[in-house]
Amino acid sequence: MKYTIISGSHRNPSQSFKVSEWLETELKKQDQEVAIINLTDNPFPLWSGFETPPEMKDALQDLNSSDGIIIVSPEWHGMVPAGLKNLLLHVSTDEVGHKPALLVGVSAGRGGAYPITELRSFGSKNNRMNIIPEHLIVRDVNNAMNDHDFEKGSEEDLYIKKRALFALEVIKEYAEALAPMRARGKVLSDEYKNGM
Repeated sequence: MKYTIISGSHRNPSQSFKVSEWLETELKKQDQEVAIINLTDNPFPLWSGFETPPEMKDALQDLNSSDGIIIVSPEWHGMVPAGLKNLLLHVSTDEVGHKPALLVGVSAGRGGAYPITELRSFGSKNNRMNIIPEHLIVRDVNNAMNDHDFEKGSEEDLYIKKRALFALEVIKEYAEALAPMRARGKVLSDEYKNGM
């Protein structure tokens, strides 16, 4: 199966990208194919509602060929960064419709929950991405997920790394379960492209 990880921070370097690479490494250890869409420095033009810009081609192709999506979002002023919202405006049911998505909130402090709430509320209305019930919040991210050692480290770091492995298992189960449903072609409609 293939997974696309969206690293939702504009900053360079970013802790969100560090978390994305950590998740990528663990998925590859399990022989999964992985692509990362890195939103560092806002690589995509603002959505205009008209034609898809050529700069989006590779990202949309990665999403289209994926069986599952992982969205890693920092919490900026209690919100999802603008570049991540912009990417989701460009994405349609063609790329992510009825594909499972695991949400990962990232915070340098004790936050990280608001991006999860915002993406659950608004991240899938018209693209019909299937946001799964499991999610991950990486708090105190500067001191978390800096290695792949599951034996040594702080109690908090070990907990979040083991919890991340569990979350990856959950999305893998959803990806395997939903792939046959999408293949049957009954859940996508040209007549009803947008959510209500």
